[in-house]
Amino acid sequence: MKEQIINVPASADGTRLSVWLAGNGYPVTADCGGKGTCGKCRIRVLSGTFYSDARKSAIEEPDADGMIRSCHAWCSETGASLCLTETVGGGLTAVAVHPEHIAHNGTSDGTAHLGAALDIGTTTLAMALVNLDSGETVSTVSRRNPQRSFGADVMSRIGAAAEGDNLSLMQSVLLDEIRAMTDELCKNLDAASLPRTITVAGNTTMLHLFCGVSPAGMGAYPFTPAFLDNKTLSGDTLGLPFDTVIVLPGAHAFIGGDVTAGVLLLRLAEEREPVMLIDIGTNGEMVLFTGLDRGGRFFAASAAAGPALEGAGISTGVGGIAGAVSAAQEVNGQIVTRTIGERSPIGICGSGLIDLAAILLARGDLDETGYLEDDPFPYAETEDGTPLTLTQEDIRALQLAKSAMRAGMEALCDAAGIPLASLSRIYVAGGLGYYMNMDSATAIGLLPEELRTKLVSVGNTSLGGASLLLSEPLLLERICAEAASYETIDLNKSAAFNEGFITHMMFPSDEEDW
Repeated sequence: MKEQIINVPASADGTRLSVWLAGNGYPVTADCGGKGTCGKCRIRVLSGTFYSDARKSAIEEPDADGMIRSCHAWCSETGASLCLTETVGGGLTAVAVHPEHIAHNGTSDGTAHLGAALDIGTTTLAMALVNLDSGETVSTVSRRNPQRSFGADVMSRIGAAAEGDNLSLMQSVLLDEIRAMTDELCKNLDAASLPRTITVAGNTTMLHLFCGVSPAGMGAYPFTPAFLDNKTLSGDTLGLPFDTVIVLPGAHAFIGGDVTAGVLLLRLAEEREPVMLIDIGTNGEMVLFTGLDRGGRFFAASAAAGPALEGAGISTGVGGIAGAVSAAQEVNGQIVTRTIGERSPIGICGSGLIDLAAILLARGDLDETGYLEDDPFPYAETEDGTPLTLTQEDIRALQLAKSAMRAGMEALCDAAGIPLASLSRIYVAGGLGYYMNMDSATAIGLLPEELRTKLVSVGNTSLGGASLLLSEPLLLERICAEAASYETIDLNKSAAFNEGFITHMMFPSDEEDW
């Protein structure tokens, strides 16, 4: 991995190091939201001094490896020199949207009429350049969300945004990254072909931060967003090179424009039989359409799965960056892993974690209660021979995530009066859903084994829905009407969810179908 030397000036005195790094284009991973517990924001100190708190009451001493936690270090008047290992990469972006889900309307007159679509994920940003005449995606680009420096999940981001000037900084680093992505997409275009409109999808918290609006109301019950309606903004107000910025509507604090975009893209409202769309991630959003033959109603819920499936909260977990173990299989009794970019392993991301757990369960190294026989379990080695391991705590984090997702699906069906088994299809969206091995997902109980043939991976439907709106702008009225009709379910108050959560903490076993 490439290393960078960073010089922290004396003028940064009194600033938390992780905040200074993010504000200067060097975002570090802080999965724990700055609590100092994950250790993933550690950075090597070459020279200089840091304090352990803003009051300068003590020096923050580097550990035996010469590293300090950047979230727990405050810059000093001496300045400093640091060595940062770059962890660049687009994440499990799956910017590819399956061709059958892209509209192809009209014909091109030979002139490029282009627009841009953006999906702001908690972990990943994905942008597409779209031909407005044909609806075809011309090119895509993806980056990790630089706000990762402020926490791995939306609740961490909400908390971070309430501190000091962080809201402005979190918007600034996001917009900087979006401008860089735009430049990359448009570098070969002449001035007449540049996109004038961008549609923006994302979860409700990400859209608040994008607009520079405080998400504080969503930090505690009753989880009240400042806005849910669609917004049409001038690019100038955000410092973006577009005439018009269209922010897609959400339905709830935790059912955002990314979900409504997916529902629009897949045209769920036209289905005769019950169907479900799930986006597996930090917050497992899910929407059930009962089908036109059963009342034509939308039910939606968000299961707090935690960040384990995004690689966060896992001892050797990483996002979907180069070198992340993204797949595993057993060959002749040995675990063989595959990494993103075919690089040397540096950690494991969500899809690799699911594969690994399925292998351990099949081998008997992991039992149905989640007990890991060999703790920690070595699954790969880094380039320098350092073992990468999976721990008992990692397994517990995975159990919590998969249990929340599975119980959420059942609770949503219960609220709608639709048996889970009656679903005609379950669309699995998002980067993880695109790369995830469905057989592994059903083997660990994340998804129902009995519905394996009905599981359909659909890629990044958030980006796809935003792209569709560019070529069919009249659909904006439809997505707004659909979002307003969602009946959202509070899973914390659902007896079906609470019962299912306990049940699905267990892994499936041969003796009993969980």
